[in-house]
Formats: sequence, C-alpha cells, structure tokens
Amino acid sequence: MKSIIYFIIFTFSIPFYAQTILTVDFEIADQNYSLTNGGVFSSEDYIVRSYNGDSSADHMNFGDIQGTYFLCGRDIHGQIGIDLSATLNITDINVAGLDTIDVTLSIGARTANEYESIASNFGSDYIYGEYSFNGSDWTKFTQFTGNNSSAEGILSEDTDLNGIGDGDLINESLKDFTYSIPVAGNTLKLRFNIYNSSSQEVFAIDNIVVSGGIPLTVPQNLMTVSATSSQCNLEWDIVAGISLYHIYRSDDPYGTFTDIGTSAVNSYQDTGVSAGNKYFYYVTADK
Repeated sequence: MKSIIYFIIFTFSIPFYAQTILTVDFEIADQNYSLTNGGVFSSEDYIVRSYNGDSSADHMNFGDIQGTYFLCGRDIHGQIGIDLSATLNITDINVAGLDTIDVTLSIGARTANEYESIASNFGSDYIYGEYSFNGSDWTKFTQFTGNNSSAEGILSEDTDLNGIGDGDLINESLKDFTYSIPVAGNTLKLRFNIYNSSSQEVFAIDNIVVSGGIPLTVPQNLMTVSATSSQCNLEWDIVAGISLYHIYRSDDPYGTFTDIGTSAVNSYQDTGVSAGNKYFYYVTADK
C-alpha cells in the first residue's frame, strides 16, 4: 500500500474572512434604506420601488433581477426640481473591526441614446455613489453617466469620475459592479444620487451588498502529530480568547480549500483522507 503524505500550510496565505454586513434588495419596502425626493408623479415620471409588470410605473422588463423588486426611475427631471436629485440613503452601517470594505450593486438601464453626460453641454444624467465615515464629508466612489461628451449617449460606468462614461455600457440586464472603500471609521453611510431628464431614460438598481474583510487570527505551529492511511491528526498552539477553530483542506496548495470541520479545542482528526494522496491544511480561529 502506498504511504499517505501530508503537508501543512498556514493561514498567512489567506489573511481575511469576508462576510456580508448589509444587503438592500428592495424585497421589503424601506428595509435598510430610505429614498429622498422619490415617488410616482405619473406612469412615465417616477422613482420608486418597482417590479417587472408594474402598471403604476411604466418600464420595460429588466433581466437578472434578484428576487422581485428593485429601485426604478424614469424622467424625474422637472418633477423633483431642476437642480435636485433623488437620493437613495443607506445609513449607520456598523463596520467596526473590519480591515476591508466592498460595496456591490446591480444596475441596468434602457439602452436609449438619450443619456446626457455630466460633462456635456446638453444636461446631466447620472447615478453616483458616495460614502461617509463617522459623519465626515462625502466621498464619491462610483458614477454612471452618458458615454458621449458632445451628444446624447448610453448610460455607462464612469471609471475615472470625470463626467463622461468610459466603461461598461449599461443595458436591460442588470450587471454587478463592486468597489473597495478604504476603512476610515466605525460607522459607514452610503448614498446614491440619481438624476435623469428624458422619458426614454429608465434605470434600475438592485441588490446593494456591503461586505467586509475581518482579519483572521492565525494559530501557530500547525502540525501533524500522527497519521494513518485513513486519518490525519492535527494540532496547533492554543489562541487565547478563541471559542472555535475552522479547519480547511485541499489537494492543491494553490487550489480551492474546503472547510472540512470545526473544533472547540486546538486539535482535529481528519478522517476524510485516503492513502496515496497529498493533503494541504490551514486553520483559522474565531473569537
């Protein structure tokens, strides 16, 4: 029988554990969000929580919707005020203890060539996101606007935030965009400012997700204390204040590791192995 071979790797290769902090999916009205200057002014002038087939808000059917509901807007120019925007507010997100923060949103729009870039001479159609920590000034982190500086264009991602869409074109099937935000406090606020000025300009926003990277505590001196052809016994140094350890295994040190179990003590017996294979492990600690 071939001997079984074990290898041990440590958690420094995977320094963060990502978890979802907050989701705004619009399935429940006003859950985790509020809307300033929103409402239905007519079936062709609105910014409101909507759904495909909504008779009060006339729009095409959007694809790749998460669930049923989403935020939808059409021709709010002149309804809320020429110089005003509608604002989607997401406030007081507890991000204490996070080392990284990502914001993901899904966005779609009618592919009419009627979106005017902020930098154009025609007007200013836009959706842009900002963040604030601990009540500080707002910082813009994402923007969508027309993709032509001198005429009407298609709503596009403005990757350099210069007022002209230069990135992915937005269409009727919602697309995910993810942005990393530098951590600068314990309480995060987000807002999305929205403005459009034509009856052909229809947009949808859905499934805004805030996720965070929590630094992992690294158990030291992970080792194999004994092994047979059907099991591997692991031990590591105790980490003070830890109530649970997660054990991960892979047959490829550069591949995907699977969470194979947990332990309340600083040891684990892996019985899911077989002779003739190589195994790689790492362990993380939860407070």
